[in-house]
Amino acid sequence: MLKNKIINQLNKNRAKNISMIGIIENYGLESNLEFGDSLLITVRTDQLWCYISSNSKNELIELLKKFENRTAYFASIESWMIPAISQNRKIEWELKTERLILPEKLKLAKKVELISSAKKDTENIEEIKIRKLKADDADFIFDHSHYQKFTSKPYIRERIDADCSAGIFIKGELAAWGLTHDDGAVGFIHVRKAFRKRGFARLIIKKLIEDKRKNNNDVFLNVEPNNLKAKKLFYSLGFEFDRVISWIKIKI
Repeated sequence: MLKNKIINQLNKNRAKNISMIGIIENYGLESNLEFGDSLLITVRTDQLWCYISSNSKNELIELLKKFENRTAYFASIESWMIPAISQNRKIEWELKTERLILPEKLKLAKKVELISSAKKDTENIEEIKIRKLKADDADFIFDHSHYQKFTSKPYIRERIDADCSAGIFIKGELAAWGLTHDDGAVGFIHVRKAFRKRGFARLIIKKLIEDKRKNNNDVFLNVEPNNLKAKKLFYSLGFEFDRVISWIKIKI
């Protein structure tokens, strides 16, 4: 099968192609182009996304000529690729991130379970539970997202149904959450302001790592370069820096 052939090719440098491998495994292929050792594919999720695997500027330029602007959306693009992709065109938006990967050999200290605790500063016992999210949680998550420009309620709903997720609920109220993106990357990590500084983000990440590992899936994520607090948390859990990548939309 073409899909397996392409994945085998990408596996020669799995870290470099980890996002591209994940999107193909999760959604298959809509189209593909090859030139030399370089590969360009399109996959449809919330948009028609273009992914590129290349180490050659000249090969990339030839691929883009064949591509003929079939979509405005490019995912997991390395910085050196952007000038070729945006040549004679304007970038409508760019989301630049640092990709972090959790080494396969790294193990979690202990399993994350349903939790129950009491606030030290009150007499009221809190009922705190961590569980998989439901599709009905998508609207609430979107309404509290800082990335509404880059996502949508249907996308969040689809990702909750498709893969692992985790939410912390206090007396039934959603306080913190995380899920995965279409390429399998851990993401959407968010703790509402009223519930911060209680270790909930760490709990969410650990639960997602645990669930990904159960399914023998790669564990990686993308974080904005200036989000120092989040990076400190991720590095403390054993994630390692891989490379800078971007999601961009071109004006066609």
